[in-house]
Amino acid sequence: MKLALTLLTLLLSVFAARSGLAQEKGYALTVTVTNIPGAKGNLLIGIYDSEASFTDEPLPISPKIPVTSTDDVNTTIEGLKPGTYAIAVIQDLNGNGELDRNFLGIPKEPLAFSVITEIPKGKPDFTACSFKIGDADFAMTIPLVLR
Repeated sequence: MKLALTLLTLLLSVFAARSGLAQEKGYALTVTVTNIPGAKGNLLIGIYDSEASFTDEPLPISPKIPVTSTDDVNTTIEGLKPGTYAIAVIQDLNGNGELDRNFLGIPKEPLAFSVITEIPKGKPDFTACSFKIGDADFAMTIPLVLR
């Protein structure tokens, strides 16, 4: 009986340590970008964790991926802590690192946001684009739109 209790305690300790380790490392977010209109430029996948930073200052872990075909692009971002996030994706056709607009302010490059499927006039609301990372890895698909 004492041996069984010791083994159970050891097993629970290992499980608790692994759970704590996963929490410490954070979780993975897998993003699939679809509807890429041409093999040109870079995909800028901005990940944001607040209304204040949304579309202005992405988290440093936000990837920049060269576009070499019109195939879907998959990327996984590791180490996200539980919380609320939003994503903005731009196909930066000319490599200047920002969304180009015409004289009316309408985007000239393909873009998309997490959760919403239609691009609003003006900057979308963080809350409308947000999703939660809880206690597990998360995946989403984001189709690009050209306005």
